[in-house]
Amino acid sequence: MEGETKHNIDKLVDDLKHAVKLEASTETETENKCPDIVQILDSVVNVSKTSIGETTELLIDEVFLMLLEHKSKQIVAKTAKAIAEIAKTERGREKCTSVELIRALIGLLKEKDIDVLTQTSRALGNICYENENGKRLVKEEDGLKVILTVLKNGIALKNSEGASFLRNVAAGFLLNFLVDQESLHKKALEEDTVPIICSVLEEDGTNGGEAAMHALLTLGILNDANIVFLDERLTKILVNILTSDTSSELSEMCLELLHEKAKLLLAKAGVCELLLKLLEKHGPQCNDEETRSILKVACNLIVLILTGDDSMNFLYDNSKGPVYRKLVEWLESDDEDLQITAVLAMGNFARTDTHCKYMVEQGIHRELLKLLQKNDSKSGDIRCQHALLSALRNLVIPADNKSLILADGLIDVLYPMLDIPTFPVVFKLLGTLRIVIDGQREAAVSLGRREDLIERAVEWCSIENHPGVQGEANRLIAWLINNSRDRQIALSIIKYGAVQHLVNMLLAQHSLMQNEAILGLTILTRICPAESEELLIAADFGRNMREFFETRTDNLDIHIILNALSLLNSVVQSDQLKEHLKSCELASTCKNLCSKENENNSTELRTRVSALCAALGTSFD
Repeated sequence: MEGETKHNIDKLVDDLKHAVKLEASTETETENKCPDIVQILDSVVNVSKTSIGETTELLIDEVFLMLLEHKSKQIVAKTAKAIAEIAKTERGREKCTSVELIRALIGLLKEKDIDVLTQTSRALGNICYENENGKRLVKEEDGLKVILTVLKNGIALKNSEGASFLRNVAAGFLLNFLVDQESLHKKALEEDTVPIICSVLEEDGTNGGEAAMHALLTLGILNDANIVFLDERLTKILVNILTSDTSSELSEMCLELLHEKAKLLLAKAGVCELLLKLLEKHGPQCNDEETRSILKVACNLIVLILTGDDSMNFLYDNSKGPVYRKLVEWLESDDEDLQITAVLAMGNFARTDTHCKYMVEQGIHRELLKLLQKNDSKSGDIRCQHALLSALRNLVIPADNKSLILADGLIDVLYPMLDIPTFPVVFKLLGTLRIVIDGQREAAVSLGRREDLIERAVEWCSIENHPGVQGEANRLIAWLINNSRDRQIALSIIKYGAVQHLVNMLLAQHSLMQNEAILGLTILTRICPAESEELLIAADFGRNMREFFETRTDNLDIHIILNALSLLNSVVQSDQLKEHLKSCELASTCKNLCSKENENNSTELRTRVSALCAALGTSFD
């Protein structure tokens, strides 16, 4: 196939040369009498999409340079398009990286024809992608100024046909050109790159298109270089994009640009106080779509400012800040948007243990529980459910708060939400339940003895398309057994198939989860040794333990390794499991641990490995 492709490309280039010579030898005054050239260029485009491989011998020679100077704008654009397709591959980019070609393409960016500008920008943008030599040649042709001029032309065209695509490819060209070009960052600011990008975002920022993505990524490059460029205009643009909520990726990039210093400046400037007053004054009159949209922008900006640690602390002001106090009042607002703003704000204020303790003393959690009771079903407002659970999850983190919030009925309020199918809500629900039972045996027993919860949690352990829910479900199972140490709960966990998930969790990416699985299996096998042994063997427990020791222990804290050895020394009391562990060659794997660990830990480690080897009938020495 590759040989056939090479032949096709070579033949097409030969046909192109022939067509150009034929046209040159023919007397014609009509610009568009060159259908053969157009057709051949279209074929080059189609073949190039799948064919420029490592062994392709295609040469970007004088025929392409001649066609870039053709009197037909259609042919010039088609030629640039062919080069753009060729330059999509690494090999193709190498073939396009020549002084003559890049100089010719840069020259075309001074044209006015929109198709020529678009395809030429595509070609140069693709050539610059991860291509240091290509970027160097563009830089030598004063490429930055030329790109920015093209972007300005695209902005001036506003909604004209093809203008949006031109802005997209020109912004992509700028992005590819500036990546890893630290020497150009200062010049980019001097050439008014940021105001130009602002204009692109004003045109395309709220439609979720690629032009906005390219523009924000370019700002991200400057931001990562610690260049300060955020101003009032850009802040407004970023807030508008966040408000439009067209893309989570765009929202994330906007938040990264609205860095800590900007949020603190906004907080200290009294922006939140001003917005709160305006919202209270004009909120009741915001009944149509347009005014309600403006109200939401203001609400989102308040929450956005609170996402910064410094700005949040400033506005909280030891629970005495006027912004904090007003937002607490809004928890009882009749206006849905103001109320959800208050809930989101509470979640942000509850980001330190000190704040959480004060807020629970003030009874904030009771207001949140009341609201959650009204939104505890599938038909509830998802955004409100997510915000309420986020806030409650933060509030139950301090140990002193757990019993107080449990006493006010947290589990009974959360329990009906098990039927909600929305994964972001489920993720917060599972996390809240897991955290609140930590060190609370009575609550862990109460929760774990509800078999439908165990059954549902085990189902979520298998959710492949939401790793967050999958991880939290696995952790909840482990925390239920670790905190309850209850035989009835252990039997339910066994009954609904959670043993397999706990064994899989031994190989989790995070050491915290690995240790939780180890402790969970240790308690489970001690409470229900007979009931769990066959399931452990079926789950390939020995193989996972061996892989854990071989691949996960180099950077682990010694206490996790010792916990794992304690688990093995416990289960090896079972004859069936002893044979299973022998067949997996656990003893030799564990002996290798002693050579890895440092002197401080060697005594305890050697003692446990020695005990395991003895139990497995293997010499330790």
